[in-house]
Amino acid sequence: MNSLRRLTASILSSFEGVIGQLENHEALVTTAIREAEHAAGRAKAQLSRVQKDGIAMRKRVEELRGEASSWEERAKRIAAQDQIKALECVRRRQRYLAEAAKIEEQAIGHLKLERQLNADLAVVQEKLNALRHQRNIMRTRESRAEALRVVHTVDSSTIGEIDDIFDRWEARISACEHHVDSSVVSDVDELTQEFSSKEEEGALQAILATLVSENQ
Repeated sequence: MNSLRRLTASILSSFEGVIGQLENHEALVTTAIREAEHAAGRAKAQLSRVQKDGIAMRKRVEELRGEASSWEERAKRIAAQDQIKALECVRRRQRYLAEAAKIEEQAIGHLKLERQLNADLAVVQEKLNALRHQRNIMRTRESRAEALRVVHTVDSSTIGEIDDIFDRWEARISACEHHVDSSVVSDVDELTQEFSSKEEEGALQAILATLVSENQ
């Protein structure tokens, strides 16, 4: 078992060494982009939660101020008839106002956090776009360099073989073209001979007819 583990460890070590020598730059960049995308996703999710909390806090402040306003109106309405109740209404008004002020202060800090998260998310998105753009450029350059390398590494013997292939290809096409041209010329010659024979026969018959008419 131990010997098997040592053998496995040796194989893995050799494999990691090869991977290190044949570093896949595109894979590394893709990993960096994926990490940036995950970071952007986490930032967006956190920003969404913060925005929802901010909305809830501002809504709560409005509700508390509404309650304070209601108790204020009650205090005014019964101040002349029942001062004790009026004072209790004022006490509740003040309690709602104090709670509203406290939450409003928290909301201000919350708004600062929301703005900071927005700024951080913009930086992450900008970095992500830059990484994608640079990866596309490097892909294009690598493809071009690889194509040029292949062309430049073709030795003279290979080029000679390719030239021979083109020569044989051209010879085969030329032979086919010559055969087609010969067939066309042959067809034209036969047609010309046919018309010439008929025309000659017609001319001879015309002469014959003239001769016959002269003897009559």
